[in-house]
Amino acid sequence: MPHVEITSDDELVPTIRFQTSSVYEMMMSLTTLLYPRRRTAWANQIRHELPRDLWDELNEIYGLFNKGFEFFELAVDYPSHHDVPGFIQYLRQMSPTVFVFYMVGRRITPEIIAQTGLEAEAIIEAINDNFGEYCPPGSDTGSNETSLSLILRDVAGFQNRVADLWQYYWDAYFAEFVDTLQPHWEKGLMETERILTQQGSDALAKHLLGRKLELPPPLPADLPFTEIVFIPLYLLPHRAFMFFGYGNVTVLFDSEHTEARALQLESDKEQALGTLRALGDNTRLRILRLIAHSGGEINGKKIAAKLNLSPSAVSRHLAQLRDGGLIVEEPIDHRNISYRFQKDTIAELPDKLFDYLYS
Repeated sequence: MPHVEITSDDELVPTIRFQTSSVYEMMMSLTTLLYPRRRTAWANQIRHELPRDLWDELNEIYGLFNKGFEFFELAVDYPSHHDVPGFIQYLRQMSPTVFVFYMVGRRITPEIIAQTGLEAEAIIEAINDNFGEYCPPGSDTGSNETSLSLILRDVAGFQNRVADLWQYYWDAYFAEFVDTLQPHWEKGLMETERILTQQGSDALAKHLLGRKLELPPPLPADLPFTEIVFIPLYLLPHRAFMFFGYGNVTVLFDSEHTEARALQLESDKEQALGTLRALGDNTRLRILRLIAHSGGEINGKKIAAKLNLSPSAVSRHLAQLRDGGLIVEEPIDHRNISYRFQKDTIAELPDKLFDYLYS
């Protein structure tokens, strides 16, 4: 898909562009497979289709590299984001110093890395001197193996190991799947382009990131940011993910997080709160259990008699259960109402909570 460029009086808008990326979608999908906070139905399906040895390799590689997020820097300078096989070959052909440069977040230059002789302690010291305190992923696990030491044991071997993982996954599954994501990307682009053109960069950042877009300090300090790239992804475990350096800020964002989706999340949150409030009382749970076992053939008088409660107390509890979406009223005649348990409300509660929490 061609890039979408927009002009405006907003001073940040000229630096903003949108693009899509099969490369980032593939990389991110593996993180979501391992840690399916969202897209759980998709993740569960794919887990049954891919072989065990792939899972073992994925767990070992992604697990030590911040769930795979450490790998995203590798694609930032790659020009053809829908040529995944080309990207994998690009990875294989990287020099060891350039590969390490990306894997330490471009905190120090390839020239400085080359001067360290690819020694872990020297690289960490150089980063600390030039950038600030750096702890490679895995440093806090109590193990002697960190992400950096794993790479430096055999840089070319590790490059090929990562490339082999991605190549297998691409060939076995993702190459046939990625085209189905195009409508999701287009929806994300249309929504974000509309917000940017109508409301400006602050509104776009608030929509995608939940806050005003504040650029981080340039890295390196003498190279100001000249572009902010927004890339919609469908298989993203979070609402957004940002990294930066060398004049570029890249924001990977949830293609499904439209304004309508944001309103739906807020509505679902309020419904979930109402359900939880209704469930948070022992008497109401006893009433709900009676209704669940009644098959829709119980009324307020029977509930009051069975639980030795006053009709007014039962009426108050039934109102809260109804407002929490846990029961519905079913008129029997013009004088009597029975109640039916809404099992789906409880079944859907975890999804509503997780959707809100991980958005």
